Amino acid sequence: METDSIAVLIPIAGIVFGIGIAAVAIVTTHREKVKRAELRHKERLAAMEKGIELPPEIVDKDNGDKPRFLLQGLIWLGVGIGNFFALGALAGERVGMLGLIPAAVGVATLLYYAIEGRKERKGEAAPSA
Repeated sequence: METDSIAVLIPIAGIVFGIGIAAVAIVTTHREKVKRAELRHKERLAAMEKGIELPPEIVDKDNGDKPRFLLQGLIWLGVGIGNFFALGALAGERVGMLGLIPAAVGVATLLYYAIEGRKERKGEAAPSA
């Protein structure tokens, strides 16, 4: 193959594999949730048949865990600051400003983490995602 043909296939393969990986992750997560719900249902049915008191319902909070928002915010902020300095040193100050975009996402996530923490301390129920 010529170099031009390979150069065209690289971004196409990247996009196809990227979408494929995302689709596999979504399907795997969905199957895991369905399996967990099915096992929880079987456990509750078995408890009812035996006359045992039902265990309390467990609420899945996959995306709503507060420590997860703290971690995500710190990661985004770190990546943004790193990009700001790296791009600024390599390509100039104006290009380095692009690093402020992920840093802003990190700051917004950390603000959300702080605001939700205040709501919980005041006794308000945090909205479920």
